[in-house]
Amino acid sequence: MEEIILFSACIFSFSAVLISLLFFLRYKKDFFLHVLLILFSFFMLSTNNLYALIHNPLTERIPICVFGAFLSLFFSFGILSFTFDLLQISGSASVRKILVCYSILVFLFSFVLIFLDKIQNPAFVLNLAGIWIPTGFSIIISIIFYKRIDTGVFRKEKWIILFLAALNLVLSFVLHSAPFIFMITISLLIYHIFYRFYFSSPISKTEKTLKEEFIKDFGITKREQEIIVALLHGKSNKELAETLFVSEKTIETHLANIYRKVGVKNRLELFSRLQND
Repeated sequence: MEEIILFSACIFSFSAVLISLLFFLRYKKDFFLHVLLILFSFFMLSTNNLYALIHNPLTERIPICVFGAFLSLFFSFGILSFTFDLLQISGSASVRKILVCYSILVFLFSFVLIFLDKIQNPAFVLNLAGIWIPTGFSIIISIIFYKRIDTGVFRKEKWIILFLAALNLVLSFVLHSAPFIFMITISLLIYHIFYRFYFSSPISKTEKTLKEEFIKDFGITKREQEIIVALLHGKSNKELAETLFVSEKTIETHLANIYRKVGVKNRLELFSRLQND
């Protein structure tokens, strides 16, 4: 049974990594990069555990520390950045620089552990510094500033992720397979989020225009309607410019006007507003 759970965790996490990479490359949003790092960490962890179950676990100090170095770097930076994304903290905030420093220090410390023979269990130390502490901090700070989470896009998903993370942290000390079931669940949530906001258009398949109420409430012009509909079908700024025979700068101006009228900051929030309306 454990082999099936681990194998499923590998497949689901790797598939979710590919989805995150696809949307990061298309939309150039750091949010997707942070999700990708977390999911890639899940893939590394589940693959390592599956290998250990089928063959033998890593016992030599150098492979353990090298593997732990990259796992800690990807996960700690990914989970902390993801948390600040949910809390809507600016990318230029000083606290972001602190988390980068923490991730780098853990990464460097992992290689120092190779030479610290007094520490007999480097895997435990790396799990503590690179996984448990960042996860615990992310959960605590999310609870403290919960009001920031309950706004913007992904409202329902944010709370589901937070609940699952807390449950996973508790069950990890009780059930051995709990972290990997968590990975599968998170991967499914990623599929759900991307399907909801990118593949499942808020516009009915039988309709070719936005709702009249939306157009009237926000004073959306015909050109802006065309742009919004094109966005919902996944077109990039460059593709929009080519389709409408205008420059990308003109498209950016139209988008800025749309965001201002609707009261959102980016296309993710625009999609969320359309979905809710």
